[in-house]
Amino acid sequence: MDPTRICTQVSVKHCSLCQRDTEYYCYGCRQDLCIQCKKLHVIDLSTKHHIITSYTEKMKYPPKQKSSQSLEGSEIQWQQCSGRIYDLRGETIYYRGVLLEGLRYDRKTGHKAVTIRGQSKAEKRGQGLKDLIDEVLAGDLEDRCIIQKTRMTRHMTKLLRYYHRFEKLSKTMETRPFKFLRIMTQKHSPRKDDMKTIITMLVNLMKEIRLVPSGIPRRAGVEDLLTLLSSPVVQKSLSVTGVKRCRHISCVTPDRVWVSDKTKLILTDTATGKQLHSVEDSLNSWNGKHTVTCEGELIYIDKENNIIKLCSDMETTTTLIKHTDKTWEPQCVYCSPSSGDLLVGMCREDTDTFTGKVMRYDNTGKRKQTIPHDDNTPLKVCELPLYITENNNGDVLVSDRDRYAVVVTSGEGVHRFSYTGPPSGSRLWPRGICTDVMSHILVSDWNTHTVQMLDRDGHFLSYVFTRQTPGMDYRPWSLNYDVTTNAVFVGSWENNTMSVCRHINRHLHLTDDREYDDDFDEEQTQAGM
Repeated sequence: MDPTRICTQVSVKHCSLCQRDTEYYCYGCRQDLCIQCKKLHVIDLSTKHHIITSYTEKMKYPPKQKSSQSLEGSEIQWQQCSGRIYDLRGETIYYRGVLLEGLRYDRKTGHKAVTIRGQSKAEKRGQGLKDLIDEVLAGDLEDRCIIQKTRMTRHMTKLLRYYHRFEKLSKTMETRPFKFLRIMTQKHSPRKDDMKTIITMLVNLMKEIRLVPSGIPRRAGVEDLLTLLSSPVVQKSLSVTGVKRCRHISCVTPDRVWVSDKTKLILTDTATGKQLHSVEDSLNSWNGKHTVTCEGELIYIDKENNIIKLCSDMETTTTLIKHTDKTWEPQCVYCSPSSGDLLVGMCREDTDTFTGKVMRYDNTGKRKQTIPHDDNTPLKVCELPLYITENNNGDVLVSDRDRYAVVVTSGEGVHRFSYTGPPSGSRLWPRGICTDVMSHILVSDWNTHTVQMLDRDGHFLSYVFTRQTPGMDYRPWSLNYDVTTNAVFVGSWENNTMSVCRHINRHLHLTDDREYDDDFDEEQTQAGM
């Protein structure tokens, strides 16, 4: 058969990224992937949450589109297992790979220094051992050994003579010297019971042995895993159905976020911008009136100023904090991902100004802390908190409209600093605020229409996003950070545009591919990845 004719009748799929042979398919971005591109695809922050499967599994078991209400027990269990698999694939393997690279580097650079230092110590100790041996061998060793042997023979002869002399007396009396001599001349062999006792004692001693680490275990820091992009990028922008402006955003997963304007609160599909669910009784406010727990449940301020939790079934609601003190009104709320505590920014209207404070509650709504500690203190930590968040070091950050500043206090409530604007001297009009995994502070500035990045101590670093950033032709207002993909959701004040932006990424190109085991890849494939 003509091979040319066969080639014209067979369609061979190639990798969408490098044109090599295709082995995998990504449902998230609908791309064909070779094995090398698949390895990068599952650890890249933008795509590590995508569902990837081999073409064999794709043809056998096409994905089923079912709502969460109709999922069967086996499928729910598969989802739970797949979540663990994704974490191993996208986080654990990458983390171990980074550690391996660090160990290889340490071994390569430290081997020479260790060798030189060890050689010097070995030579020093070897010389000392040689001196001891020379001292022992000094003089006529053979003559000394003969003399010592002669003395021992003489003593043994005397001992045997005394033994035979007292042996005849053993029948009539037992003397202590004779008992001693008998013991000395008998061959000692422990009894079986004695051996068992000794073995038991040794086993118990061995059980008490504990391995003590010689030092601190090696861990990869954030700087080893992530790097700042030289040019931050807007990955995609979409129009959010159901809202006029994107005044606040709370991320549930990379695929779902809650978006609100002044009156609406909408659960949005980030792939299409379509509305998935809505909350009708949220507060009429354009502040940070909602947040999401670590379990993905929505917490929001309702029209009666109560703090409400909406469960994952999108039907059951629980009142966490009942609004009883009418002199103070909640303005913004944030759920700490580390502790699960609720931070609520409150304000009270005085004669001419506002007075603000921050209340900390546990996940059941029980009050834990007030910042400042005394409501009557003359120190105003904040005046009108629009948005509130928490940094990795426990700092509480408030976007304060009337102070024109980002006000930061420690977790204990002590004022640390207030950021009032960049070195250019322009006044800060802070709006949306968030922090990233590297403890940077990102704040949206209504005055310059930029998103500014600070370090954890409030020092200005850069204008991370501006209206000149490709893909961002609007004035940014709301900000929210996605801990899964390390992306920043940016919402527009002008319209219902929301963008997925990135200013940090992983170190993707490791020098050795051995950290990826082909057998493990095959196991993942069989697991339905």
